[in-house]
Amino acid sequence: MDEFVVNITTITAATLITVPLLGLYIVYLIAVKITHRKLFAVKLAADCTTLLFMTAVYFIVLELWDFNSFWLLTLFFLFTAAAFTLLHWYLYEDIHIRKVLKGVWRFQFFVYFLLYFILIFYGMITNIMVLAAG
Repeated sequence: MDEFVVNITTITAATLITVPLLGLYIVYLIAVKITHRKLFAVKLAADCTTLLFMTAVYFIVLELWDFNSFWLLTLFFLFTAAAFTLLHWYLYEDIHIRKVLKGVWRFQFFVYFLLYFILIFYGMITNIMVLAAG
C-alpha cells in the first residue's frame, strides 16, 4: 500500500511539473467551485502554480541546453525582489513586505508563464528541424 501511494504521488508530481497548465486549471476550478469568485480564483491559481512553472522552466532549460540554471533562476528571483522593494520604497516611502512579496511572486508567475510557452515552442521547432534534417 505504501509503495502505491509513493508511486501515485510521484506520477502526480511529475505530471504537474511537466504540464503546469494542468495544475493551474485544477486549482482554478477548485477555487471557483469553493469561492464562486473568478478573479480570486485566477489569482489563487497563479499564486499556487508559480513554483510549478519555475520548476518546469528549469527542467526545460536543462533538457534543451544541458545547462543547470538553478543559480540563474535564484539570482533572477532575488534581483526582482530587490527591485520591487526599492520601487515600493521609492513610491510609498514605507515598505509593506507582504505587498512586495505578493508583487514579486505574481511577477515571477508572469515571467515563468511566458518563458514556459516560449521554451516549449522553441523546443518543438528545434526538434522538428533536427528530425527533418536527419
